[in-house]
Amino acid sequence: MPRFLYVVIGVLVVWGGVCEAEAQTQEPINVRVPGASLTEALEEVRSQTDLDLVYAERLVQGRTTSCSYAGSDREAALRCVLDGTGVRAERVRRGQYVLVANSDEGREEAAPRASLKGYVVDAKTGERLPGAHVYLTQLKAGTTTNQDGYFVLSSLPPEDYVVRISYLGYRSVDTTLTAGAEPVRISLSGTSIQSEGVVVEAGSTSLKDNDRLPGMQSVALNRLDRLPSFGEPDLFRALQWTPGIRKSGVTSGGLSVRGGKPDQNLYLLDGAPVYHPWHAFSLISTFQTQTLRSTDLYRGTFPVEHGGRLSAVLDAQMKDGSRREPKAVAALSVLSGRFRVESPLTSSTSFMVSGRRSYLDKLIGRQHPVTGDNGRRDTLRTGYYFFDTSAKLTHRFGPNHRLSFSYYRGRDDLDLRLPFDLSLDFSSWLRPADLLFEVAQNWENQVVSGQHRYLAGDDVFVTTTGYYSGYRAQEASLVQPTTTASLTSDYRVQLADAGVTVQADYHHSVSHELTAGLEVSTLQFESTLDSDLQRSSGTSTRRQQESRVSAAKVAGYVQDTWTPTPRWTVEPGVRASYFSGGNYAHLSPRLSVQHVVHPRWLVVEGSAGLHVQYLQRLRDRYSLAYDLVSSRWIPASDRVRPATGGQLGLGTFTQLRPGWTLELDAYARETRHTLVPADVFQEKEGIDGPGIELGALLGQYVTGAERAYGIEVSTRYEQGPWRARFSMNTGRTFVRAPARSGLRWRPSGLDVPVSVRSTLGWDGDHWRATVAAELRSGYPVTVPEARYELGDPTAPAATTYLHRPQIHNGRLPPYLRVDLTVGYQFQLLSADWTATADIFNVLNRDNIQDQTYRPTETGINVNRRRGLPILPLLELKMEL
Repeated sequence: MPRFLYVVIGVLVVWGGVCEAEAQTQEPINVRVPGASLTEALEEVRSQTDLDLVYAERLVQGRTTSCSYAGSDREAALRCVLDGTGVRAERVRRGQYVLVANSDEGREEAAPRASLKGYVVDAKTGERLPGAHVYLTQLKAGTTTNQDGYFVLSSLPPEDYVVRISYLGYRSVDTTLTAGAEPVRISLSGTSIQSEGVVVEAGSTSLKDNDRLPGMQSVALNRLDRLPSFGEPDLFRALQWTPGIRKSGVTSGGLSVRGGKPDQNLYLLDGAPVYHPWHAFSLISTFQTQTLRSTDLYRGTFPVEHGGRLSAVLDAQMKDGSRREPKAVAALSVLSGRFRVESPLTSSTSFMVSGRRSYLDKLIGRQHPVTGDNGRRDTLRTGYYFFDTSAKLTHRFGPNHRLSFSYYRGRDDLDLRLPFDLSLDFSSWLRPADLLFEVAQNWENQVVSGQHRYLAGDDVFVTTTGYYSGYRAQEASLVQPTTTASLTSDYRVQLADAGVTVQADYHHSVSHELTAGLEVSTLQFESTLDSDLQRSSGTSTRRQQESRVSAAKVAGYVQDTWTPTPRWTVEPGVRASYFSGGNYAHLSPRLSVQHVVHPRWLVVEGSAGLHVQYLQRLRDRYSLAYDLVSSRWIPASDRVRPATGGQLGLGTFTQLRPGWTLELDAYARETRHTLVPADVFQEKEGIDGPGIELGALLGQYVTGAERAYGIEVSTRYEQGPWRARFSMNTGRTFVRAPARSGLRWRPSGLDVPVSVRSTLGWDGDHWRATVAAELRSGYPVTVPEARYELGDPTAPAATTYLHRPQIHNGRLPPYLRVDLTVGYQFQLLSADWTATADIFNVLNRDNIQDQTYRPTETGINVNRRRGLPILPLLELKMEL
């Protein structure tokens, strides 16, 4: 696959060059305009040369020209027409010119070039908007704002240009800006521009306004509450309505993107990685959606500034806080209560702080006394809660400097004591028992980051990010399977990642935008286990183990966004990385190409890239005493090779009519050196496991490969109060690793051949409603084909086994779920209120999520794990 990708990248580059060469091949030019108006002469040149000429009508009105030219030089024909008119042509890029007046009539001289620049901000809060599209409609050239909301189009003739500014979730605006003028401040959604002499008009979104990188999707955070959720708006649940993205369906939870494993996704919060971004056993994400300013998701090939993962990157930025006036939001849902406060401190300083906590433990209590028939008393403990807090402080040292500090901490805490045996015989609930299971678990993420953004001149933007990201978990358990045997253990996992990134963006011209950067980080991994196993009265075994590993990572990258013509955009780039664990070095080229087949109807995109991942997440598969919830990341070393992968993507994007878009994407990916369980049928059922030493853990896994391919179709429609979306993904995911059935490709546990999602919504003045449906193939399952017994003539009984010659030879029934969301907005006590009711699984369909088989003396016992039934979930939000 990697060699094939190198060939593909080369073919794409050559293809672009051939297309450009063909575009330059012209028929003979014959221009004869004796004493004609300049306007007519320019139209004649444009029709014969296919040159893109941009000029103001007032510049050419009343001017005449006489020209006679025959040949094949397009530029010579244009000079002939302009000779003696007092107008000259300034080249912007290949085949594109801007006409300007001569500074000295009769003498042509090179005019100084200028930059068209400014900031795009939220009209309500004053926050700068990253990723907004700025498009020069006449030049058919554009750019996007960076993370500081700044945009620049360099090396332009100092003229007026018609510009369209658009941002997902906001109204687009059209205006006229002047290259060479001071930076303007453009406010979206309020449709006002804070600069003198500018006229703004609301406009509809065009195809070019939605220009984006191949595989990239920006999330409209201010519209997230219009999608079905699980009691409160949640980013990760909203992303699952995107083709190719779904819950992994495994115990650890997480998102599977195009068949990839959850640990192959990189989650960034203000430039810092987050290693376990889930609450409530993967029901909701650790990100408070309404604290985020922007979120970009990259599927497949992603830009060179992102690396370290194989499948996807989620880049989230927190709000700076309102610069205009104080703002407060409070909400109460079935899951949690939350708040957010943001306010300016001074004219140049603002802050945002938020918090969220579940409260079920406060309602039902953490301890429950139980009494048996004989009067014996015991205590059942069911304490669980989660919380997260985030804050951001931003200060602006003038227009060219901005410094921000971000903080995030999220934690889950479980205190469980079940006085019954390990078979989980629920008939023993609420009764004292000699056999019990106790566990006290907690896991948390803590992130601190600082970012300094510096505008070094009009064309160079430097961003420096320093961060610390820590993940830690603890599992303290007591297992008493018999009246005389017990196991007490305390298992802890900790990961610390600290790093610095420096990135420079240079806007050379409308044809070239260069990005270069350097990343340096250190990682520390620590695991400890302290256990005491008592096999019988007076006989015990103490185990104390620890595993400590450290590594350093260095990466550098460079990328050029090259727009040779208005219809072509090519992004070649390369990322070089070094990992001290095992002294691994990799070179990862990336390439994306975009071609506008028709400015209003069709855009074609292609991408190819190589990726490397130096960390893999593993879990012990034997012991019930540890590694139940915690994620243990294993770095590359002499014993663990880094996982590598290549990805190809091809897609089209079209706007069938205003408000109606259609996307079609195809992808293929292959990954090598991933770690796959050696025994896929092994379940956590032992009391004492092999321990936490790295060798014991790696002994449970073998090196394998993964392969995935598929086609994604998505369409969206918005007209008046109605909005609808439909998405379908059809594809396969395979894995190859040594197994009982041999070394061959088999369906992965995440293989879903067909997945369909659709939503239909309506927005009124006060009411809104959304109905959503999901239909997909069931996950693969291994169905035993026979049952057999093995025994010793001297033994009292034989042992029964299942014969499963082929892995994943069956499939669960199809999954179908329909959700309903109804919201009502009103005002009360000078506040804006929103009441939302989410009905999860409104049809109350009994979906089967998993299926296991156990042999019995007379047959096979089938255990089915079913999904959640119908759940009504409520939320009440107040905003001041």
